[in-house]
Amino acid sequence: MRIFVRIVFISFLCLAVMAGGFFFWFYTGVGLPRLEDLENHQLDQTSKIIAADGSIITELHGEQNRENVSLDQICPDLQNAVIAIEDERFYQHGGVDWKAIARAFWTNVVQGEVVQGASTITQQYVDIALAGRERTYWRKIEEARLANQLERKFSKDKILEMYLNEVYFGQGCYGVKTASQTFFGKQPSELGLDEAALLAAIIRIPNYYSPYLNVEAARDRRNVVLDKMEELGFITYAQAAEAKSKDLVVQPIPEEAPSPTAPYFVEYVKQYLYNVFAADPDLRAKFGDLSPDDIIFRGGLRVHTTIDLNLQKYAEDAINSTLNQEGDPSAALCAVDPRSGEIKAMVGGKDYSELQYNIAAQGGRQPGSSFKGFVLTTAISNGISPYKSYDSSPTTLEFPDGTKWKVGNAEGSSYGTINVYSATVRSVNVVYARIIRDVGTQRVIQMAQAMGITSEIPPYPSIALGTNEVNPLEMASAYGTLANNGVHVPPICVTKVTDAEGNIIFENTPKGQRVVREDVAAVVNSILQDAVRYGTGRAARIDRPQAGKTGTTDDYADAWFCGYTPDLSAAVWVGYSEGRIPMRSVHGITVYGGTFPAQIWRKFMENALVDVPASAFPEAEFAGEEDESEWVTLTICSDSGLRATPFCPHTETKTFRRGEEPSGTCTIHNTQTQKVNVPAVTGLTEAGASAAIRGAGLNPAVNYAYSSAAPQGTVINQSPLAGTSVNIGSTVSITVSQGAAPQASVPNVVGMGETAAKETLSAGGFTYKVVYSPTDASQVGIVISQFPGGGASAGPGSQVIITVGKAAT
Repeated sequence: MRIFVRIVFISFLCLAVMAGGFFFWFYTGVGLPRLEDLENHQLDQTSKIIAADGSIITELHGEQNRENVSLDQICPDLQNAVIAIEDERFYQHGGVDWKAIARAFWTNVVQGEVVQGASTITQQYVDIALAGRERTYWRKIEEARLANQLERKFSKDKILEMYLNEVYFGQGCYGVKTASQTFFGKQPSELGLDEAALLAAIIRIPNYYSPYLNVEAARDRRNVVLDKMEELGFITYAQAAEAKSKDLVVQPIPEEAPSPTAPYFVEYVKQYLYNVFAADPDLRAKFGDLSPDDIIFRGGLRVHTTIDLNLQKYAEDAINSTLNQEGDPSAALCAVDPRSGEIKAMVGGKDYSELQYNIAAQGGRQPGSSFKGFVLTTAISNGISPYKSYDSSPTTLEFPDGTKWKVGNAEGSSYGTINVYSATVRSVNVVYARIIRDVGTQRVIQMAQAMGITSEIPPYPSIALGTNEVNPLEMASAYGTLANNGVHVPPICVTKVTDAEGNIIFENTPKGQRVVREDVAAVVNSILQDAVRYGTGRAARIDRPQAGKTGTTDDYADAWFCGYTPDLSAAVWVGYSEGRIPMRSVHGITVYGGTFPAQIWRKFMENALVDVPASAFPEAEFAGEEDESEWVTLTICSDSGLRATPFCPHTETKTFRRGEEPSGTCTIHNTQTQKVNVPAVTGLTEAGASAAIRGAGLNPAVNYAYSSAAPQGTVINQSPLAGTSVNIGSTVSITVSQGAAPQASVPNVVGMGETAAKETLSAGGFTYKVVYSPTDASQVGIVISQFPGGGASAGPGSQVIITVGKAAT
C-alpha cells in the first residue's frame, strides 16, 4: 500500500512539474513565433476609383473584397452577438481561455467525439492571419502563444475590431462592412438585431449557414445566437422573441457583375497607378512588401480621378448614335480640360466587351491632315505669314538632303496659287508639303512634341500630311495647348490618391509650360476657327467660338476631327480597330474627317458645354512691337482669299505684312449676279452631271475616287449639295466613281520568320504592323497569326497585322 501511494505521489509530482514547465515555456515563448511575425500580415482592403464629382466608378479587389471600419461604426448588437456565440468570456480571458479548454476537453471525452471548441476570438484572429499554414497541433500552440502576446499589446476593443474586419462571411465578403452591404444593403452601424444575429451565426461555417444556400440552417443558427445573447443578458426575452419571429431577408446577389462605367478610362487609371508605384520604391514601402498590382487591388486605395461622368456619357452617346449600324467602324474620343490637363472623357472603342484595346490612349493611328495644325504653328512661329502664297499644283519636291517626294492633293484637285490661310481652311496637301520643306521637318517634330505629342514621330517630311501614328489623348492634349493660348499642361487622369483613412499617398498637380508664343497661338486659333467656319470642319460647328482641324488618310482608313474651345479640347477618331480598312461606303458615303468624326465631336461638345458660358479666343495681333507702317489691314473674301467686293457673301478683316497682301480682287463675286439652285447630280454619269451643272450656269469640277457601292463613271458625291442657292458661275465639285478598288489576295505568312513575313507582305503590295505575344521557345520569332488571314481579299496598301512570338518573361 505504501508503495502504491508513493507511485501515485511521484506520478502526480511529475505531472505537476510537466504542467508547470509547459506553462513556463508557453509564457516565456522560447522557440515559439513572436508577435512581429503576425504584425507583418497585410490586411487586404478594397480600393475604389472615384469620379471628379465624388461618386464611385468601380471597386478593385483581389481575392478578398474588404473595407475596414472602426469599432464605433459597428452596431453594439453585432458586437455582442459575435461575442455571445464565438467567445462569451472574451472580456475575462487573456487570449487563451484555459477554463473553456478544460470544459471542451471534458465534454468531448464524455461524448466520444469533438462537439465543442475552445478557440477564443483572439485565437481565431491569429488563425485567420496565419491562413495557408499547415493545420497541426503545433500550430494550435503557436496560435495560443500569439493570442496571448496580442492581448498584452492591444485592448480588447481593438482586437474585436480587427477580428470583425478580417473574418469571412461567405459570398466573397470579408469583414463586417462588405458583409453588411452585400447581405442587407446597409452600413454595419445600421443593422437590426435579427440581422446582426444572422451575421454572427454565419461565421462558424459560412457556406453551410449561408441564407442564400441553406435558409433553414441559417434561421436555426440565428435563433441560437439570439438565445445565447438573452442568456448572457445582452438582450431581453422579448427582444429575442421579436427578432426570432422575423423572416430572413437578404439582398439578391447578382449573377454577373454590372457593366463597368468608363471601362477604358478605368484600365488607363490602373495602368497609370501601376507605373507610379513601380517607379517609386518610397511609395511602395508604405505598403510593406506588396507588389504594385497588390497595392492597387489590396491596398485600400481611394483614387480620385478627373473623369466627368456626364461628359463620359455624352461621349459614348455621341459615338453610338452616329455609328449605329451593323458593320460600322469603331470610334474613339478623348476630351481634356486645356487649363488643368484633366481628362474629362475617354472612349477607347465602341464596345469594351468585344475589344479591350484602348485606341484613345494606347492606339497608334495616322492623323492625316489633322497633323497640319503643328506644321501651321511651326510656320507661324518661324515668321511665315498666313497670307504667304504657294503653288498648290501636284508636284515632286526635293529636300535639302536629296529626298524627293511626289505629293498631290485629295482627289487630285488643284487650287493654283493659294495662301497658307486658305490652304489650311481647304486642307491643301501640296502647300503643307512646301511649308515643311521651308521650316524643316525637325522643327515640326519639336513643336508637336512640345505641344503634347508623346508618340514617336519619324523624321520624314510626310508627317506634314499625318503619316505618323498618334492617339486621340495626345491629339486632344496638343490641340489643348492652342486652346490654352500656347501653354501646355500635361494630361492627367488622377488628382490624388489616399489610403482608406484619407491619408494622402500622393497628389498630382501638373504645371503648365508656355511652348507657343501667345501671339502665334492667337494667329493659329484664328485660322483654325475659319477651318471650322468655312472649311472642311463645317459639320462640327457649334454656337460658340471654336477651332479645329479635320484629318483623313489617303486610303480612307482613318478619319479625325480635333477641335477645341477655350474651355475644352476633344479629339475624335473613326476607323476599323482591326487594321487599315478603307471606309469607302459607310452609311452610303466615303468617310472623311469632316463627316462622322466632325458630327460626333459636335454632338459631344454641344452637350458637354451646355452649361458653360461661351468664351472667345484672344484677338490675333500681327504687328506686335514692329512698325505699324509695315502692316496693312484689308477686307478679304473668305472663299477666294482675295480682296473682297461688295458682292462677297463671306468676308473677314485680315492683317498682312506689307507686300504680302493679295493684290487682286475677288473674281467669284465681282458682280451682283443671279442666284441659282445647285442641281441634283448624284447618281448621274459624269457626262450627264457635267451637262446638268453647266445648264444651270455653274462650272463643274471633277474628282475621282474608288467606290464599291457605285458603278464606274457614276457621280457618288457633290458639293455644294443639291438645292443650295449659289451665284451663277460658281463651281460645283463632283466625285465620280472609279469602280471598286483593285483587290489582291493577302499572302499567308503564318509560320514564317518575322523578316520573311515582312518581305512577303511588302512584295505583295501590303503594309504590315507587328504585334508581339509571349509563346513557347519553339515559336519565338515566328508569325503565329495574322489579320486579315491568308487568301483574304484586300486593296493594295492595306495593312496586315501579324502576331510574332516572343520569349515569355
